[in-house]
Amino acid sequence: LISYLAPFIDPADFWPVSFFGLLYKPILLLNLTLLLLWIALRKRRWIYNAIFILIGFQFIARSIQFNKNTYSTDDIRVCTFNTNVQMVYEDGNTSKEIAKHLTAHQYDVAILIEWLDKKGDINSKAYPHQQFVRLDSKHDRYDYGLKLVSKHKIINWERIKYDHFTNNMAAYFDIDVDGTIIRFMATHLQSNGVSSKDYRTLVNLEVGDEYKNYALTFAKRLRKLIIRRSNQTKTILETIDDSPYPVIILGDFNDTPQSITYQTLKKGRKDAFVEKGNGWGATYLKPFPIMRIDYILHDEELVCTSYECISTIKSDHALIEASFKLP
Repeated sequence: LISYLAPFIDPADFWPVSFFGLLYKPILLLNLTLLLLWIALRKRRWIYNAIFILIGFQFIARSIQFNKNTYSTDDIRVCTFNTNVQMVYEDGNTSKEIAKHLTAHQYDVAILIEWLDKKGDINSKAYPHQQFVRLDSKHDRYDYGLKLVSKHKIINWERIKYDHFTNNMAAYFDIDVDGTIIRFMATHLQSNGVSSKDYRTLVNLEVGDEYKNYALTFAKRLRKLIIRRSNQTKTILETIDDSPYPVIILGDFNDTPQSITYQTLKKGRKDAFVEKGNGWGATYLKPFPIMRIDYILHDEELVCTSYECISTIKSDHALIEASFKLP
């Protein structure tokens, strides 16, 4: 029940609610499991689980969908992919695999997040218009950032400036698509900073003073990052509200659909997964493919005709793509 409040309460006012929003899917699965268990054991307590699920039934559609694609060749196709720095720091480099995929699928616009520009190239014939945005724009040697590649002309772009230092970033690109200008908001919001070490420590450490100290430090760090992500969302919203063109927001929000991040950016817009997605909708693949934190949101004047989640390229995220009919 607390997780149902997460999309409507600002973390700056009461951040623990956001934590329950992050856990929405596991809580939902637990309730479904108990529901089936009590029915199998002929226990009336299944009614409680059913009531909890029904109260939040509207939120289930954000995680599970069954739609049919209506794509036609005249539609524009876009994608976003968190490359996990092309797996360079895990003794590999997926740059060629990514470039091959983009060339084969012929997207109109593609966003590559956590991209090391000196470690890979995208075919300039397939995508004649390319723009790399560095995390640190003052130092050309700093190679990390996000990259947009496009078949169509980029008429304007600007990096979003936050009032704090962060390794996450966003930028907008105004692109002329066959005479219609669309603003693409490439977004990589603040991560939760939860590592596999944190999971192991919190699960395996015996309850005591050491455990309490670690848990308290972990909670303080999580609170700081959740509030930071909320502030970044507000900054991005200001840029979107000023747009004279139809907007497509795409990227890694580092937050679930059961969050104020999603609720804020989706207001007045549509979610490509909800419109044309099919299945479970998980985009973050580790440690289990359960969380949807990558999105393609769009203004209502754009009509979504397809959505697909692709996990064949090695990363901790899936690539997501969607197609649209222009207004």
